[in-house]
Amino acid sequence: MKNVVTFIIILFVTILKAQTKQSILISHKYDFQKEADSYNINNMFKGVLMSSFEVYFEEEELPIEIAQNRCHAVKAELIDRSNFLVTRLKFVIKDCQNKILFESNEVKSTDKSTQMGYIETIKMLGPEVKRYIATKGLDKKTAESINIQSMPNEKVVTEVTKNKLLEIQNGFAVLDASQKVILQIYKTSVQDFFIADKFGKKGVFYKKENKWYFEYYENDKLIKEEYVF
Repeated sequence: MKNVVTFIIILFVTILKAQTKQSILISHKYDFQKEADSYNINNMFKGVLMSSFEVYFEEEELPIEIAQNRCHAVKAELIDRSNFLVTRLKFVIKDCQNKILFESNEVKSTDKSTQMGYIETIKMLGPEVKRYIATKGLDKKTAESINIQSMPNEKVVTEVTKNKLLEIQNGFAVLDASQKVILQIYKTSVQDFFIADKFGKKGVFYKKENKWYFEYYENDKLIKEEYVF
């Protein structure tokens, strides 16, 4: 009986640890940026990380346990190898002693618009974030053998009823036909691009080709919801 109780306790602690998101620090300005939050890159990167981490900007007020000891969090750095033809991005995750724990594959976009190039490449970093989570704690050889090159299956859901917007602090609430709040979106420095929250499902909300989309990850699958206004 004692062994059974011990096993249950260990199992319970393991489940709790699995459900606890790791804290990660990002910056408002990386080496390749001339200004903080240029092209809204940093907020978009935060949106991609939020499905798997508790994300904090290192320049802002931090939770006391991280402020007192940075080793309670890892940090992510974006690396930009873009040129005038192609947008190229990757990221590395480091510990508090600057040891590289993970380096993502490089993603790229040939969109002629610089802003859209960054939007597309940062979205493509989503599977790389999932790959880090999947390989965390594994030895280097095993981790490198896990390849998530292809994008996850994308599921597109269209809201069939016409939605409405209600202004709230720092953004808008999206209402359905019955005036029920179904989504909250928060302004960024880029027009028609928002950080979004749908009852704990966090992602990005943006306009493309006169259509509005909310994208987030659920069970490692990219969900893309289309909204009509």
